[in-house]
Amino acid sequence: MLRRVFLALLLLPSFFPSYSQDISKRLEAALSQKDSARRIFEEKLIQLPTKRDSGLYFYFLGRYQNVIGERREAVKSNLKALELLGLKEDSYYFIRAYNNLTYLESILGDWDKAMLYGQKALESARAVGDSNRMAYSYADISIVYHDMEQYDKGVEFSKKGLEILEKYSDPSPQVKAFTLNAVGINFDDWNQPDSALFYHYQVLDLYPQMDSSAFTNTFNNIGNTLLKQGKFAESKKWIDISLYYNTKSGDKYKIASNYNNLATIAYLLGDFSQAEILMDSTYKYVVLSESREKLRDYLYDQFRFQQKKGDLKQAISYLERYSELKDSIFKEDRVRMIGEIQTLYEVEAKERELAESRAALAEEEVKSKSRNVLLLILLLGFLIVLGTSFFIYYRQKNKNRHLEQEAKLQAVFAEQETQKRLNDQRNRIAAELHDNIGAQLTFIVSSLNHLKFAEFSREVLGKKIDQISGFTVETVNELRDTIWAMNKDAISLEDLQLRLAGLIQKAKDFCPQVEFELKMEEGMDTQIQLNSLEGINFYRIAQEALNNAIKHAEAERIEIFIVQNEKNQISISVKDNGKGFDEQRLEGNGMSTMRGRAERIGKEFKVETQPGSGTLVSVG
Repeated sequence: MLRRVFLALLLLPSFFPSYSQDISKRLEAALSQKDSARRIFEEKLIQLPTKRDSGLYFYFLGRYQNVIGERREAVKSNLKALELLGLKEDSYYFIRAYNNLTYLESILGDWDKAMLYGQKALESARAVGDSNRMAYSYADISIVYHDMEQYDKGVEFSKKGLEILEKYSDPSPQVKAFTLNAVGINFDDWNQPDSALFYHYQVLDLYPQMDSSAFTNTFNNIGNTLLKQGKFAESKKWIDISLYYNTKSGDKYKIASNYNNLATIAYLLGDFSQAEILMDSTYKYVVLSESREKLRDYLYDQFRFQQKKGDLKQAISYLERYSELKDSIFKEDRVRMIGEIQTLYEVEAKERELAESRAALAEEEVKSKSRNVLLLILLLGFLIVLGTSFFIYYRQKNKNRHLEQEAKLQAVFAEQETQKRLNDQRNRIAAELHDNIGAQLTFIVSSLNHLKFAEFSREVLGKKIDQISGFTVETVNELRDTIWAMNKDAISLEDLQLRLAGLIQKAKDFCPQVEFELKMEEGMDTQIQLNSLEGINFYRIAQEALNNAIKHAEAERIEIFIVQNEKNQISISVKDNGKGFDEQRLEGNGMSTMRGRAERIGKEFKVETQPGSGTLVSVG
């Protein structure tokens, strides 16, 4: 204990020079320095010289505790700061402490307290005439209404905040962005996506005035609205950008929202395995954020996911948990209390407006005595505003012209890239169809022509037709495989694995006496991406090698191996324990075709065999 007191006394002169001087600036700077912040805030500083210094310490301690996820402790610290700070002396920190409490209690799911603190912040900001904080507090209350699913009230309060900022000469871009987001999220969950996007896109207009990381909520909100409209690809781009910045800042509440949206996109697209992974990530950050709102969203989306997947038992389980949580949030006494708080402050607001009206009348009487002077001042002010407006208009016009030119160049570049990708895709499809499907169709036509002019017995003719029919079915299947590959910009290793598993299953049905197995190394990354040309040629080579083993090897066991080397490159091998063959026959049984496919994708093709010792075909 003595050692801690001694350390604190040593820190005080260096950290608080002349005690009160620049204490707020130094504490603000400490928040951005993680190592020193922990040392300063976790070491209980004692003997702070003034009540104000102690209040500032607890205010910044509460912000630090929120950053590291100790939100309930952060509530206590902000309340302690309010006991020690005064509205008149420290309105900047006093009002923000109430704003912090509104946010913290909303995250923790205690919305009646959140509403109370939001109203207190609004009243405090109004008392000192701080327009930015009044608008911010209206937006805070709007978000509480949003979390309580009263979206009409949420839109009403956030728009009040916007009205204040529109009338104010020096609105904060951060406060305006926060208020626009509040309007947008209420419209979004009110099933009015066009209105939601209208306000979210207005936030992006503030981009030159703020850093990119300040837009993480907007990026996620735009993605969420587009997701509800079914625009999954566009939605994912916005949410990925938001996740990038939130991961850098470590904001667990926002990360939980990002993963939840990405999981929803995945299961709506039918990618259940990816959705499962993303749902696990969502739950991790929901727990870390301690947010009842995010837990509610997670449970509901798990219900939708399990329902989509067809697991009705799990779906019902998540729905029951969601209903229990929602019931606990919307208890009658809580809703009643919030209504009483709102009514109380509406009465106070009307009384205040009446007092302000009387004061305005008295002030107008005084002003009427110097009307001529006032008119002259207004005229000069009008001329200044007119000149300033013209300057701003001219500057904005030049800026818009520059932006339009840049947008046109980007559009031309995007069009060229799109055409190049389409041309590459056409070339790949043409090569695949010409080399494989075209040759097989030519064989079918030739065989049919041969039947037309040759004379066969009825029995021989039937066999010939059966052979052509079987070959045609095989050609159709290969065409489907080609279309499967060509429809994808990329094929994951997981896709290829599933396709090969289906191939083996068909082989088992055809040859039940042969033992088949698909093997993959443990720990392989199944999300490795192959381009569509690589994917279809790997599959075709494995298919040809498997068919050769079945038809010619007389094997009892056939295995397909998928291997990944140190450079994350993939190789596939087909091994059988059959009779093997002479290496001089390597160009038979489709070997040249398989070798050609390997060369087409820049891979090495190998065959290891000898009579009586089985065969190993590999490409990679």
